[in-house]
Amino acid sequence: MILKRGVIVQLIAFAVITVVGVAIVSVNYIGLGRDLLGKQYIAYVDLTDSGGVFTGAEVTYRGVPVGRVGPIELTKDGIRVKLLLERGKRIPRDGTKAVVANRSAVGEQYIDLEPAKKNGPYLDEGDPYTIPRGRTTLPVSTAELLRNVDALVGSVDTRDLGIIVDELDKAFSGSAEDLQSILDDTDRLLKTADEAYPDTERLLNNSVTVLDTQRGQAANIRGFARNLNELTTSLRNDDPALRKTIDAVPGAVDETHKAINQLAPTLPVLLANLTTTGQVITSRKAGLRTLFILYPLTVGGAFTVTPGDGTQHLGLALNIDAPPACTKGYEKVKHRWPQDTSSKKPALDAGCKAPHNAPTAVRGARNFPRDAIAPYPQVPAGATAGAGFPEGGAYGTEDDGKTSEAKGKGDAKTKAAAPTGQLTDGRLILSYPADSVEFAGYDPTTGAVYGPDGKRYVMPRSAGTRQLGEESSWKWLLLGPLSQ
Repeated sequence: MILKRGVIVQLIAFAVITVVGVAIVSVNYIGLGRDLLGKQYIAYVDLTDSGGVFTGAEVTYRGVPVGRVGPIELTKDGIRVKLLLERGKRIPRDGTKAVVANRSAVGEQYIDLEPAKKNGPYLDEGDPYTIPRGRTTLPVSTAELLRNVDALVGSVDTRDLGIIVDELDKAFSGSAEDLQSILDDTDRLLKTADEAYPDTERLLNNSVTVLDTQRGQAANIRGFARNLNELTTSLRNDDPALRKTIDAVPGAVDETHKAINQLAPTLPVLLANLTTTGQVITSRKAGLRTLFILYPLTVGGAFTVTPGDGTQHLGLALNIDAPPACTKGYEKVKHRWPQDTSSKKPALDAGCKAPHNAPTAVRGARNFPRDAIAPYPQVPAGATAGAGFPEGGAYGTEDDGKTSEAKGKGDAKTKAAAPTGQLTDGRLILSYPADSVEFAGYDPTTGAVYGPDGKRYVMPRSAGTRQLGEESSWKWLLLGPLSQ
C-alpha cells in the first residue's frame, strides 16, 4: 500500500502537535521537567497531621494558585509537606502562615499561604525554607465535627425544643407573604448595592483623603475645640450679665425711639446742612491736614515763651507788609468798616487774581495747588432738601406727647432786640436777649468794639495791658489773637 504525499505530511504534522501538547501538559500540569527548566522552586511545611491534604493538591497565595503540593514525608512527630511553587510568584518568608483548608463541602483540601507583610526576604531566595508548625492551621476533622454536633444536639432539652418550635410556628404562621416580600426587597437591595459599587468604592477611596486631612489638621481642630470650650465657659459665667443686658435692651430701644422722635424736627435739617459742610471739608482735606500738623507745633512753640524759670522770653519781629497784601482783583471793591452792619449783597466775583508765585500774600482757594483740591462729593438729588432753619421755627415733642413750638417762631424778618452793654474795670459786658444773637464790630488796630447800640467800648488786647494784672498779662498774649 502506497501512501500519498499529502497524507504523509498530515501524519507528520499530527505527530508533532501531539508531542508538543503532551510536553506542555506534562510540564505545566504534571510538573515534569520543571526543575530542569527552572520554572519552580521548593518550600516545606511542617504539620502535626495531614488534615486531608494530598500530593498534587493546589497551593494558593492570597487565594491565587501559585503551585502544587509535592511528596509528603513522615517525621518523628508529624509530617513534612513539600511545596512546588512557580518561580516569579514572590511570597514573603517571615511571618507567612500555611493553612490547610477545604475548598468545598466534599472535602477537597488545599494549602493557602497567608503573608504577614509585603516585603522580603522571600521563599525563592537562598535554600528551601520550612514554614514551622507554629504557623500552620489544620481544618477540623470530620469525626471531631460529628462529635461536637452530637454533643450540641444532646445538650438541647426536647421539651424546650418543642416549645421553641411551637413559638416559631406561631411567629411565622401566616407571614409567608411578608417573608417573601422581605427576601425580595433584600434581593433588590443587594442588586442596587452591586450597581452602586463603583460609587461606593470611590467614596471609600475619597474618605481616606478626608481622614488624612483631618489627621493632618488634628492640632487645629483640638485648638478650635479648646477655644470653643473657653468661649462657652465665658458665656456660662457671664450668663447673669447677658440676661440683664437682654432685659435692658427693650427699655434702651424705647428711650432711643423717644429721642429720635424728639429730634425728628431738627435732626434732618442739621444733617442736610452738614452735607454742604462735608463737601467743603472733603475738598479741602489737604489744607486741613496741613493745619492739624502745624497747629500743635505752633502751640508747643508758644509755650517756649515761659520755660518755667520765672521770666518770659519774648522777641519782637516787625513783618508789616512782608509780604504785602494782595490787591489785584479787589480794585472795584469798596472798603467797609466793621461799624457798618447793614445788609449788603456780597461781591462774589472779587478775589485775589495774582498768580500763585506773586510776591504778595496770595490767598484764596483759587491759589491752592490743583492736586490738593479734591473734587466735591456727589450728593444724590434731594439729599439737601430742607437745609436751613425750618420756616416758622423748630418744633419738638414734649414728654406728654403734645407738640410745642420752640421760641423764635414768627416772622424771620423781625428785628431782634439790641443787647445792653456795661464797661466794668475795662471789661465789656454785653447782655443779649435770650431769643436773639448779634455781632458787634471790632477794630483790631485800636481795640474798640462798636456794639449794636452804637456805643464804643474798649477791649484789652495786649500783654502789656495792666487791667488784667501783672501775673495774668502774659496769658492774654496767647488769648488775644483768638478774640480777633
